Amino acid sequence: MDMTRLRGTGVSPGIAMGEVLLPKRVVFTSRKEIIADDQVEAELARLRRAIDRTREELVRIRDGVREKAGPDSSLIFEAHLLILEDPALLAGLDGVISGEKARAEWALSKANMRFERLFESLTDDYFRQRKSDVSDVLKRVYRNLENNREAEKAPDKPHILVAHELLPSEAALRLSKELTLGVALDMGGQTSHTAILARSLGIPAVLGLRDITRQVREGEFVIIDGTDGEVILDPPPAVRREFQAKKEKYENYRRELQKTAKLKSETLDRVRFIPQANIELPEEVALSLSMGAEGVGLFRSEFIYLRRESLPTEEDHFEIYARLARGAQPYPVTIRTLDIGGEKSLPQLNIEKEPNPALGLRAVRFSLRNRDLFRIQLRAILRASAAGNVRILVPMVTEVDEILEVKDIFEDVKRGLRRKGEAFDEKIPLGIMIEVPAAAALADVMLKEVDFVSIGTNDLIQYYLAVDRSNEYVSYLYKPFHPAVIRLIRSVIQAARQAGKDVVVCGEMAADTPSAIVLLGLGLRTFSMNPIFIPRVKKALRSIECRTAAKIAEETLKLRSAQDIEEYVTEEILLRHPQVFLTGQPLEAAPKK
Repeated sequence: MDMTRLRGTGVSPGIAMGEVLLPKRVVFTSRKEIIADDQVEAELARLRRAIDRTREELVRIRDGVREKAGPDSSLIFEAHLLILEDPALLAGLDGVISGEKARAEWALSKANMRFERLFESLTDDYFRQRKSDVSDVLKRVYRNLENNREAEKAPDKPHILVAHELLPSEAALRLSKELTLGVALDMGGQTSHTAILARSLGIPAVLGLRDITRQVREGEFVIIDGTDGEVILDPPPAVRREFQAKKEKYENYRRELQKTAKLKSETLDRVRFIPQANIELPEEVALSLSMGAEGVGLFRSEFIYLRRESLPTEEDHFEIYARLARGAQPYPVTIRTLDIGGEKSLPQLNIEKEPNPALGLRAVRFSLRNRDLFRIQLRAILRASAAGNVRILVPMVTEVDEILEVKDIFEDVKRGLRRKGEAFDEKIPLGIMIEVPAAAALADVMLKEVDFVSIGTNDLIQYYLAVDRSNEYVSYLYKPFHPAVIRLIRSVIQAARQAGKDVVVCGEMAADTPSAIVLLGLGLRTFSMNPIFIPRVKKALRSIECRTAAKIAEETLKLRSAQDIEEYVTEEILLRHPQVFLTGQPLEAAPKK
């Protein structure tokens, strides 16, 4: 069959079919063009004019996005304006032009290379992708160096947008519900701005395709499968018909899920459960609530450090946390304290490389070693808690002494705020993440010191089974349904319930339908996940009786292997509540109690 199938990362579900639009790409020069001494002033003036034009563009974009999508969506352009005004950046550009007697194009290219190296040195995928903010600004200035640049013609018909990379401002301008059928990029991943925006607009998207821009032509017909992460180039009629049927089925399913988001979160036998969202950006709160989230179960605070080259101040932290708390009202917001170190590093923190970073100085271990930073973050969270719906979550606790140290600092910070007359929630809940096997084994002891626990299944399973799930040689051993994992999680849930305290699962198991049903059967009631999975999990849990889930979970404890458990769970669900797995079926078709 004469067609090409490309594999990438599906970041926004759904299927789109149509003709390709390939926007013109900005490529930084690799040639250093030297100028004469008497041309330096003119070149500096040329750069200044480009910066002024860029500033005017960004203000227009910011105002347009604010009007179209609200103030939260326009904040990224406030950040871009700050980057554009950064004295260090501007001095660096001037320095290259004046010191090296080089054209402004080379100065911008050199600055971009420097930032790319800086961000590429980071191992955390989310942080690495933030380089696009700086690159976005530099490319915009680069384009504006041309005095008579011809304006790009806006598309006037529906299309599949294919590009090497979409910078944040480009994504905001180019993605529209009316004209953008789907998106396919060489670069990007789940946490890129394009992915977040595509999901919020409901546009199917596949990113990380490596070289699709080299393989497609403008106007070529392609299929985007954002659910499976596949792009098909020039498909024959039979394949188009196959995907058209698949598309219609998915659209029915999506409409069904949208209805589910507004329905009660309860099982067929009226047992209440709570879906919450794991998010990285404050801008994701509104999307999460629209998809049925009843609060933020996990806010990763690390991104605050990435928005600037220097360390964030208490006010920087506070502004973000207060906005989160206001945006999520009346639901709770759980803010995880800095989970940095190990595989996650940031240049402004000067974290030394370690031989085994996953087991090294990270998360709460880093915070207890850098107490001034920890205190700044705690003060900001406490001040934001005056809204009354904020909770604090401490990651990677291994022993009770760590909790006691955290509580000492916590109480000292509270005393300081009281002395200053600062308002905060005196009863703000303090919780810990259970992601180290030792903490799981001591859950009953740990729970005496905290108000709630959150089980991070991703790390817990890796540490418990001694498997690196990103290692292609051993990742097959990473099994959430491993009998030992099921027993361990059950013991934590039981300990929390016996202590009368909240327990949440915020790892990927919460977003997997069969796993969520087993967790429900084990007694879990709060599930926190990527917001795009909330409708699917909510629909599944609404389609089953809790007592059935309890029987299924109890039986899994008698089985010997992950495969046995997986097969058993699937068969039992299909036998008792087949609608859990059905797509495109009206909700009314679900069996009545």
